Amino acid sequence: MSESTFRGKSVPTLTSRLLTKIAQRVVLPGYAKQFDRFHASLSHGRRIQHDMLFTWLKRCRDSRFGRDHGFAAIQNVDDYRRQVPVSRYDYFAPYIDGVARGIHTELFPANEPVKRFTITTGSTGIPKLNPVTPTWLKYYRAAWNMWGAKMLLDHYPIVGRKILHIIGSWDMGKTAGGIPISMVSALLARNQNPVVRPFYCVPNDVTNIADPDSRYYTMLRLCMSTNIGLIVVMNPGTLLRLAQLGDEHRESLIRDIRDGTLSTKFDIPAPIRQRISHRIRRADPACAKSLEQAVEESGHLYPKHYWDRPLIACWLGGTAGYQAKYLPEYFGDAPMRDQGLVSSEGRHTIPIEDGKPQGVLAINSAFYEFIPVTEDGDNPTVLEGHELQDGHDYHLVMTTYSGYFRFRIGDVVRCHGLIGETPILEFLQKGDRCGDLEGEKVTEHQFLEAATNAAHERGIRLGPVTAVPCRPDRQQPRYQIIVEYGDIPDIEVARGFLANVDERLRASNFLYKARRREKVLGPPTLWRIPTGGWSRFVDSEIERRGTGDAHYKHAALVQDSTFLDRFQPMDQIELAPE
Repeated sequence: MSESTFRGKSVPTLTSRLLTKIAQRVVLPGYAKQFDRFHASLSHGRRIQHDMLFTWLKRCRDSRFGRDHGFAAIQNVDDYRRQVPVSRYDYFAPYIDGVARGIHTELFPANEPVKRFTITTGSTGIPKLNPVTPTWLKYYRAAWNMWGAKMLLDHYPIVGRKILHIIGSWDMGKTAGGIPISMVSALLARNQNPVVRPFYCVPNDVTNIADPDSRYYTMLRLCMSTNIGLIVVMNPGTLLRLAQLGDEHRESLIRDIRDGTLSTKFDIPAPIRQRISHRIRRADPACAKSLEQAVEESGHLYPKHYWDRPLIACWLGGTAGYQAKYLPEYFGDAPMRDQGLVSSEGRHTIPIEDGKPQGVLAINSAFYEFIPVTEDGDNPTVLEGHELQDGHDYHLVMTTYSGYFRFRIGDVVRCHGLIGETPILEFLQKGDRCGDLEGEKVTEHQFLEAATNAAHERGIRLGPVTAVPCRPDRQQPRYQIIVEYGDIPDIEVARGFLANVDERLRASNFLYKARRREKVLGPPTLWRIPTGGWSRFVDSEIERRGTGDAHYKHAALVQDSTFLDRFQPMDQIELAPE
């Protein structure tokens, strides 16, 4: 059997056939009209951006932030820039803390309640809270719908096939004021179009399975024999792990499909097993036989053997999208559409073509400003979207419906020209020293603190140390940590130090912990360079820069993986397999 012989052939129900007809005859034509209007609006990007900004400032002028920054007196963009500084999250934290306690007028008008928070990580490892207001959610959904509309218009034959949407947790606790917290992907899934929602093939309960292997196995058990048309996930590394786990447990999956069971060797809570039991109890020996034949002929069981070229929507650019190049090995020639620049603060770009990591600025979602990376001083030039130049890189600054005013999020984007007055942008990287291989956002401070404390605990007199996030060819992305051999000559002490650093990063950064648990981020390795290696490096840097030793600052985290090429390690120490 060739790899294209078997595909999921789930029999559509009467309800799903009806919903498919509605989607094809009503939703798609509606999407076409919406996108045409959106595309036409790109020619008026500046006006739309200004309308958004001044309408929102007027509404927020009586909030505490609005009073503190004189919103009532702002008449134009220049006034706004004089009144409100470009700021990081810490500047907004006191106001957001007030909102989290239940005082939403810290940032918002009295008639704009805060129903929920989304969560991400901050520069200190402390989770950042992002308020969810009705206005923010309205425009967030609209931007996602526009992205989805163009994607489905370009791939209309997939309409009616099932959707695999891999999301984060819905219940992340509550704030001091009792306001619930969620991951933004879970919020999106819960607010999906009612016509689309029945096509999701994984129930929300599955996201609450704590063990990642058990969660991925359950997803495959539910979807392997299903006609999947669309896969939506942020990190391509997650899809690689899903595909690899399916191959690793192919015998168990085939047996479960043949018998209508769900293996008991995976840690799936009993209540969840019970709630999804009706989805897996039907035995399917014909499907199991076809899967067995695929394994006999190829020696593997990859998604390309059981899914018919589903459209893959994931990050294709930036550091997190690097692994997308390995997806064809597992998924065949499935088309791929970039997710765009998406954060807990909002959806900022809308990709409109397959295979390209750039998208048009979401001009209705927020008011955007841009600082050229070449002018990142005390008084840099600040530009609007229509002023950007093709091929130039910029720091992103945003004013959002979620309470941020001139928030410098830390992202660097590249302009790929304009459509009318609206730039086409590609996310490149985090602007600060921040490791972001798989969305974990490990900061220099987090790493240095982990390394320093780990060394102190083990009695190590640690000299200069640097972490380099990198992607070894055909291996899991990971952090390479460089130390001098003389600092940790004992190999067992060195291995213990490495394990301790890993543990401390897990403790200080919940996204790093999640990526390690999910095995999309590999364990760090330790490079021991010859004693005196750092001194020789510093001397060469001083000579190259011509700035003198007083201006040399050791970088504890370097984003450029070619930095490793400047060293010849005596050995490389790895942690034991997990």
